[in-house]
Amino acid sequence: MSAAEGSVRQPADPFRTGSVYTATQAARLAGTSPQTVNNWLRGYEGDGHHMEPVFGGKPRADGRPVRVSFLQLAEIIVVARFRHLGVRLQRLRAAHRFAREAFGLPYPFASLKLTSAGGHVLHSFDERFPGQMLALDTGGRQWTLPGIVTRELERFEYEGDPWVLRWFPEGRACPIVIDPHVSGGLPTIAKTGVSVTIVQKRFTAGESIDDIANDFELARADIEVALRYAAKAA
Repeated sequence: MSAAEGSVRQPADPFRTGSVYTATQAARLAGTSPQTVNNWLRGYEGDGHHMEPVFGGKPRADGRPVRVSFLQLAEIIVVARFRHLGVRLQRLRAAHRFAREAFGLPYPFASLKLTSAGGHVLHSFDERFPGQMLALDTGGRQWTLPGIVTRELERFEYEGDPWVLRWFPEGRACPIVIDPHVSGGLPTIAKTGVSVTIVQKRFTAGESIDDIANDFELARADIEVALRYAAKAA
């Protein structure tokens, strides 16, 4: 359904749309820089340069620190993976606008439809606006997104509505999850609510892995995974 065919569905969950992360937190999670997060969300104007926000709207320079919602974080992650392939921001901005209209959703890159129909929709974008290909032909006119993007989408989990509910930044096999309903949207050990930051602070303060595991009634392996993730994300 396109935006022209019906009203754009708005997310009803304030945990996913509310201002959760600073630019620095969002950048660390997405694997980019705080300045990049600011520019993608607000646009940039100065020193003879002009850049529109990647996700729509007009450039803003109100001086207030940028705050990022969980759904905005998910879109930043998707764009960052395309950028790893060298896709220009101008093209990604246009593709985001195209997908928003095609899906009828305000966060198209954070939607289940990008996973289920993104290859087809972005192939349509490629045909209408020739340039670097965003969708790949897997044979028999079956279109898919590039592998680095597809692998990231597989780490998103959906439940009951079109938008990302939680994200497993190291993949589903790793028990580290980012859920906006738990621990302020910061990384936790899945199904426990135990913050990776708390585990790291206690370990840095000199507590043993076994003592931390016993206190939280977790396996030693869970604490080790949390510490490895914290070191990687630092």
